[in-house]
Amino acid sequence: MFQGRKQRILGFLACVLMGLICFSLAAMYFPLLVFKARKFALLFTLGSLFSVLSFSFLWGPVNHLKHLFSSERLVFTSVYFLSLFATLYFALSLQSTIFTSIAAIVQVVALLCFVLSNVPGGQTGLKFFSSICSSMVKTTVSKALPV
Repeated sequence: MFQGRKQRILGFLACVLMGLICFSLAAMYFPLLVFKARKFALLFTLGSLFSVLSFSFLWGPVNHLKHLFSSERLVFTSVYFLSLFATLYFALSLQSTIFTSIAAIVQVVALLCFVLSNVPGGQTGLKFFSSICSSMVKTTVSKALPV
């Protein structure tokens, strides 16, 4: 579907951006979790899905699905998608704040494990992306603040 490297990277970045927007909106509802658990759960789950979908652009959808459902990743995939569905079920059907929060916490842990284990190049890739982000922030701050 997406043949070129540039298209894959743009799709990856677009999904990451959409995921960050959803996570940011969900974070705004976090202090009001008792009153707005459903909105939080929907936004957080949507952000989580965008995050996972972003890796389909990098690797290709078929390769990503093969990777997710491989024997060594099957437990993670099961826990992750079960936590996604549980969060939605508890938020939309049962409307239970406690169960929604528990499922969302499991979802956060599973998503962090997923992202950290799938960064291209492993820890080396993570350090590379961190250094790029750090240098961008330092450059922006040094231009904006006369310190």
